Amino acid sequence: MKSILFVLALLLLSAFQVSAANATQTNGTGPARIVELYSDLESFDVTLYSAQPEKNLTLETSLIRPGRGSEEAISTQEFLTGSFPANTRVTKVGFWDVRNPERGAYTLRARLMEQGQVLSESKYEFVYGSNSASRLQVDDLVPNSEGISVVLSPNQASLFDIEYMLVNGHDVIYETKTEKVSLTSVPEAFSASWGTLLENNNEYAGRVKVHVYSPDQGFIVSTERFTARDNAEITDIYEDETGASATVLGRSQVPFEGNLVFSAYKLNANSEKGNDDLIESVQQRVPVLLNNDDETVEVAWKERLTEGVYRLKIELIGNDGDVIERKETIIESDLSLINESKTVPDTGNETSDKNDGNGITGSSVIAGTTGLAMVFAFFKIHNKKSKRP
Repeated sequence: MKSILFVLALLLLSAFQVSAANATQTNGTGPARIVELYSDLESFDVTLYSAQPEKNLTLETSLIRPGRGSEEAISTQEFLTGSFPANTRVTKVGFWDVRNPERGAYTLRARLMEQGQVLSESKYEFVYGSNSASRLQVDDLVPNSEGISVVLSPNQASLFDIEYMLVNGHDVIYETKTEKVSLTSVPEAFSASWGTLLENNNEYAGRVKVHVYSPDQGFIVSTERFTARDNAEITDIYEDETGASATVLGRSQVPFEGNLVFSAYKLNANSEKGNDDLIESVQQRVPVLLNNDDETVEVAWKERLTEGVYRLKIELIGNDGDVIERKETIIESDLSLINESKTVPDTGNETSDKNDGNGITGSSVIAGTTGLAMVFAFFKIHNKKSKRP
């Protein structure tokens, strides 16, 4: 009998320890927990932290509208958090689709779960349609493949932080922050460049989160979607009868892996542009470029362009084979075929014994000149001696 009571006591004690562990993790003191929340009626973000590497966790978020004696879940989302390292804050972002929203109080409820077990739970309350005016407002937001720019207007002089986020699906893949920024009376634009590589033709969201310090701690959040594209531009060109070159500047965090095509056309007299004769076309690969990287690409014609006027067309071809930019200029060559074939390089070391046309060679002329100089000097000295007393 005593053995049975001892076993029952052990089972009760084990059950109590499991319940206590669940309660502790639910309060956010376990290995993985929710450390920060934000939501409005357009989007939300949840920041997670774990003291150990995690994977295969599930995040459940619900937008709740408090009612009289009950709560109404307007929208619920559930998605996997993926793998994330230890001792690192990881932010997940989601978007609501609320139609005809009503003024009043709302709550974001977030649960972090593992195989149905709640590891951490947290809530964030906010008010939609409040009459209180914010110190700042977002006038415009433009994210693209280079970075993100936002225009802010102050209703009052303000001190604030700006957090820039690049969002892919639910993941914040790049984040940077500017702290203690101020505005006094006029709108101003703020920008940040993406510090990570983008995938061509993939859709992302650019998000800014402005943290206003006073009179109360508050946030202003705005999000815009964009499709990443490879991009570059021709900034400088050079051309002559021997070849051409172009400098290409990267304008995207999508790696640019395109080509340059140089085409030379002979301009015919009294002919339209479309009737010019194509002399040569050369395609050259552009070294891989990112935003603000530049490279110069050179090509040489197989043969020097002979005398005449030529139209040079340079096309910058993107990763998908599309023409990103096209530039044209003129090459004017004064090199004729006759002059080119008869031209003999002058090394400066040649001596000439050719007849000058009167049967006297160059060496004979030099010898004769030297002899005359000696005779003239002899008579000059003799005359001076004869005049002495």
